[in-house]
Amino acid sequence: MWKKTVRWSIVCAMVLTAILAAFFWKGADSASAELVTGQGKFLCKVWNMQESILLNDFHNMSECSSFSGVPYFRDDTGKLLQEDDGYIYGYWGGVLARYDADTLEREVQYEALSEQDGRLFCMDEEYIYFLDVPDISPYGKKSILYRVKKDGTELTLLDENVPDAGTYYEDHVPKYYREYTAMDIEKDILYLIHDDTAACYRIKPEGDVERIDVEDTLYGMIPEGFHVLDTSSHHGAYWRFPSLPYCAENYGYFFVCSEEHDRLFRVDMESGAMENMTAGLPEKISYDNCMLLTHDSLFFKAENNIWLWRGLEKESEWETWYESDRALIFCNYDENGMYFETWMEGETEDQPGVWSLYRITWEGERTCLFSMEGEHYFSEHPEGFYGNRFYVFGDYLYYCAAPEQGEGIYRLPLAEAKQNADTAQSQLVCLYYEDKAKEISYIESVKTEPEGDLIVLPTQFDKLYLYEQTSADRKINAFLDKVYRECEEELTEDNEVFCQDFETEWERLWENWFSEKNPDMEEQERKRFIAEQSNEEISISISYLNEAYLVVVLSGYNYWFPGAHGIYWNDFYVFDRRSGERITILDFVDNTEEEVEEIVSTYLELCGFSSGAEGIAQETERFYLTAEGIGIHYDVYELADYASGAQYITIPYAEFRIKEE
Repeated sequence: MWKKTVRWSIVCAMVLTAILAAFFWKGADSASAELVTGQGKFLCKVWNMQESILLNDFHNMSECSSFSGVPYFRDDTGKLLQEDDGYIYGYWGGVLARYDADTLEREVQYEALSEQDGRLFCMDEEYIYFLDVPDISPYGKKSILYRVKKDGTELTLLDENVPDAGTYYEDHVPKYYREYTAMDIEKDILYLIHDDTAACYRIKPEGDVERIDVEDTLYGMIPEGFHVLDTSSHHGAYWRFPSLPYCAENYGYFFVCSEEHDRLFRVDMESGAMENMTAGLPEKISYDNCMLLTHDSLFFKAENNIWLWRGLEKESEWETWYESDRALIFCNYDENGMYFETWMEGETEDQPGVWSLYRITWEGERTCLFSMEGEHYFSEHPEGFYGNRFYVFGDYLYYCAAPEQGEGIYRLPLAEAKQNADTAQSQLVCLYYEDKAKEISYIESVKTEPEGDLIVLPTQFDKLYLYEQTSADRKINAFLDKVYRECEEELTEDNEVFCQDFETEWERLWENWFSEKNPDMEEQERKRFIAEQSNEEISISISYLNEAYLVVVLSGYNYWFPGAHGIYWNDFYVFDRRSGERITILDFVDNTEEEVEEIVSTYLELCGFSSGAEGIAQETERFYLTAEGIGIHYDVYELADYASGAQYITIPYAEFRIKEE
């Protein structure tokens, strides 16, 4: 564990602060709840003494600093992958597993029923702590905290109903439960973190946990007028900073933001001394700026792709570290330097762009590690993991991608990383999304659009069919064909109405919206241009699949220019794969219609809706299955306004009497 030497070359107020804090902290290693609470109250008084200096003299605060960096360390907490003792750990696709760093042989520690967020685990000594968040409604209401040894033994349930960081609705206005976005451990306290708040547990010597008040933890040390960093737009420049417990554990200080001035401060846990980390930067820091913390330095992305640098010692000042010829998106850093990804557009529409991964050494030398010409196949960032698509572990480059075998994490030996992505031999580490529907089905697409003198409503219709391996498959396809014919009739009717309206309205639309920017366009081109502003789409996909059941969802979207927004809808179809029959909720459960209505009504009320359950058992297009429960769907506007969107209510199977067959 690190040790820090407090420097006494500070102003008189800070000297007093440090003396008082040193007296208070005698015996602080006991880390009891009472001590932490007292520490927080004491430091609040200290900070109040400093408040006028802190908030009125930003640029001089660095002169009062007693801080420095720490030796280089690696802590993968909160990352897509976490490395320890020759293994790589991940929690994707509902599977918590570790992979041999050399062979990629997998050992499974835990399997959840539904998809899980890859950050919802952390490691401490020989144990892994993780959450299982069932996919039921209200979302996030039930989260389960587990602990398991790194070798997969001694799975222990610690809390079967973790309290959430927020509330679902207030004054009958629906509010979504907050998701925990990180887990971390500092000393003997486990933190489940969401932005600027947390749920906290003390880990007892015997291994179980007890819930403790957040004020009895590091969060209780935050002085009035400051708060911990979060991902809100107001403090967007700081969102890549590590969590409060991460910094306390690894640095011996943590970071807070001033509510009044939006400035970043560093707080010494022992002395209570504070330093303005943004001294010397522009008075206004925007969301587009980016500040990064390494073990011994701060980096700041200023305008025009200029990156500034300063050390963490009090003598350091901001200097230019690197000036780029293109936008650099930060990935991560290690002892060799910082890693950035870039996308360079082609000079013409016909010329492909180039996607690259660069390493910039601490001395400012840039090296391209990975480059691919043309449309890159890298997946979008996994939800909530912006900027964490690439890692370097040992001799390998790890990255997120979405090739044919599925969205997942892949790796390349660094020696081969400069090769083209189409020829380099990548290895699959783990999948976090696998489209199993591809094994049993295929899609046929039909597209219509204005062409020449023909004006039509632009449409796309994707039809899904099963490979007909059984009589049940053929029966399901026949059912879907009937649905498709009904959709085609509706598309034909919509097109007729669209064309009739178009002939009377297109000239007015042109004059009101486009004439000034396109004065030389020919009449037929104008018509096509106006028609192309509208569109209608129908698609179908498999939302759930197991050996016995198949759930497909038919989705539609319609937008006619110049409407404010389009309208979308979904219909669900549940099939028995053994018989090919479509089933209803009453085919699946042994409850009466009245009982089904009562169960659905209860969950609607939990989600903030007072109605919607009447006759639900007969509305078959609303019913679907998931891995953990029965789903009921409501289209946009049926229960709430457009901004609130469609509603998906998932009720645990245990609430129903499921038929044995």
